[in-house]
Order: sequence, then C-alpha cells, then structure tokens
Amino acid sequence: MHDLDDKEMKVDAAAVHEFRRLEGDLALFTQELVRTPSLPGDEGKVADLVLEQLRGDGVDECWLDEMGNVIGVLRGQGTGPNVLLNGHMDVVPPGRLENWKHAPFAAEIDSTGTLHGRGSADMKGGLASLVFALRGMKTLRDRGLELTGNIIFAAVVHEESAGMLGMQHLCMTTLPARQLGFDVCYLAEPTNGQINLGHRGKVEIVVQTTGRTAHSSSPWKGVNAIEKMVPVLEAVFGGLGKDMPSDPELGSSTITVTNLVCEPGALSIIPDSCEISVDRRYLPGESVEEILAGFGAVFDRLRARDPDFAASASVRTTLERSYTGLEREVQKRRPAWIVSRDNTFVRETRSALKDIGHKAEVGHFMGGVDGALTAGVLGIPTIGYSGADESLAHTEEEHTTVETLVSDMEAYIAILTRLLEAGAS
Repeated sequence: MHDLDDKEMKVDAAAVHEFRRLEGDLALFTQELVRTPSLPGDEGKVADLVLEQLRGDGVDECWLDEMGNVIGVLRGQGTGPNVLLNGHMDVVPPGRLENWKHAPFAAEIDSTGTLHGRGSADMKGGLASLVFALRGMKTLRDRGLELTGNIIFAAVVHEESAGMLGMQHLCMTTLPARQLGFDVCYLAEPTNGQINLGHRGKVEIVVQTTGRTAHSSSPWKGVNAIEKMVPVLEAVFGGLGKDMPSDPELGSSTITVTNLVCEPGALSIIPDSCEISVDRRYLPGESVEEILAGFGAVFDRLRARDPDFAASASVRTTLERSYTGLEREVQKRRPAWIVSRDNTFVRETRSALKDIGHKAEVGHFMGGVDGALTAGVLGIPTIGYSGADESLAHTEEEHTTVETLVSDMEAYIAILTRLLEAGAS
C-alpha cells in the first residue's frame, strides 16, 4: 500500500473539460445499459456490454472473473497509490409498470436531456461514467501523462441483494489472484454530488415464533404462532426502538419490520410458525451480536410469563447464485463504516472537484453500498461520488441527466489525475 502526499494537479480544468466531446458516446452507452434488464443473478448481458466497451477502449487488461464481475486495469508505474473504481451492474425490479411515466427499460432521453429508466441513477449512469473516465485516463496516458499507480475498474454483480457477493469475490479472490491491491476505493453510487463517506450498518434479522396447529374452530387446542409474535412486535416498535444511539455524521440507529409470514398459511388452521423480517440499521460501536442479544433478553422475559412462548432470532442467510452458476451462502448484513473528513484521499478528492467547479460537500449514504466491505471489513478508505439523485433510487421516477453523466466523467478524470499524475507537487 502507498501513502499520498498533498499535491497539485498539473492537468488543468480545461484539459478535463475537453472530454465533453465524448458526451454522445457516453449517453448512448448508458442507454444500452439501462435498456438491458439486469436483476441480481441476471447481469450477464450487461457484463458483456461493459467488457466490450473496455476492450474497444484498449485498456491494458480486461476480463470476466468466475463470479461474473467485469474487471479492467490501466497500469501505472507501481509507486502508487492504486485506485479502485467500482460500481454494480444489477438493478432492483421495476415494480408495477403502470406507475412509470416512462417505460423502465426504454432509456428514453427527453427534450431536457433527462435519461429515464430503472438503473439510470442507481447506478448504470455512474457505472458508464467510470468506464468513460477510464477511457479518458488512457487517452491522457497515451499523450504522455505518467501514472504513479494502477487504476482498477470493477463492475460487480449482486450488490442490490445486500449480500455483497460480487464485491466479496472481487476483493477476496479475483484481485489477490492477479496480485492487484488498492489503496482507495471510489463508488459511483448516487450521492447528489456529495462526497459520501460512510453509512449505518444494516442487518436483516429473522425472528420466528412457533406454536401448535389446531382446527380454527377450536383455537384453544393449538398454540397460535401469530399470537405469540404480537408481544415481539410490540417490543420491536416499543422497547427495542426506544433510546436508539445516534451519530452526528451518520444519524440514528433504527429498527423496523418489513415482512410477516406464517405457516401453514391455510384457512381453518391455526398457524404453528410465524416469521418476521426485522431491518436494523446500526452505528459503529454497535455489534450484530449485541443486537441479537437484545432479542434474546426479550424472549427470556416473555418465556418467564408464558410457558407456551417459543422464539428464535438469527441473521438471515440466503443462497445467492451468480449468472455464471457460482453459488455462495451469504448473510444479509453490511457493517457500518465511516471515513474521516481528514483522510488524505478525501482532502485530495475535494480539492480536485473544487478545481473543476464542483461544490465537493461531504455527506453519507442513507442506504447500504459495497463500501461496507472495502471500508467496513477491509479498512480501505472508500469514497462515494456521483451527481445522480439518491432519493430516486428504487422508485418509478428514477432518472439521471446527460449532463450528470458527463460531469461525473469529468470529476473522476480530475480525481484520478490529481491522485496519480507523476510529478505533481
């Protein structure tokens, strides 16, 4: 790993703005990505588009790993730092099509230059801007710009499924196998033009109560698992949700219920199983083990007054399957993480953005991103940046603008130049 001293960018704003000539190609590429549906586990066609673009741009190396992630590398001199540009290829389902004013996979660009569609903001627009920023950096290198470190681009699978499957494989298997490391990671997730430096942790907890079946005409002969869930729900929305810790940067911890199901789930039968999904957002300093222990304490109190009460709480685990056929069991959890505003990479990023006229204000993500692995697990400084609107993610109004695509491309060229230009002082 490499340290980074404060430096000035030798490539000026005019040189960065020169790449606005790529606007048409960038917009068309983004439209191609948005027009190609890519739910988690079905990103293969988008991966092919990204890989084809990287090959056409002539990066030094590009390939698909066994998980289906797309990786491209632009080599530097090896003195560092090495930079990872990261985004995800998957999107969430569009939901009810009648709720969309613009068809979710048409990728229509209207008269105002707004590009509509699922994934346009989260985050195929940002992904496209990273690809073209890499293209811009190759052009600068071909003209004689000496890069001190490697630029690694990665488009990963299975981010939206919240298990970090693609990112884990990239960081734990793919890059080490090629002896590629990175000192800082950039995520082109939608940040409203802010530099996002962290988010609360998320864990999905499965709480299950059990009972005994009986005919619904004689409910006293059974034990209704839904009834046993009622005091648990009261605890979630009452005691467990009170006096939650807060952080001046990341906000408050939260807890809520997102789903409830029971079995057998048929008419005229008392259910013997009830399950809720609990979404718990937590801060650095809190642990999943402590959160589960809180449920355990609730269960102990309920058992003390009700001999028929039986319940369990655990982190949800799912089997996720990549479009390449690779399967892994993953837990639905993302650690909390935060990067200091005083981190050298953060300071240099803000300076580079200000040099080209961007505000470079600091913020944090509301939802979870793959920075939970790079920063939360690996401890590598991670910075989110894109002009797309985070509040539009997962909505039927999702859109970005062609101007945002170009501005993000320029921003990343400026950042990369500032971090990697040999001889900058």
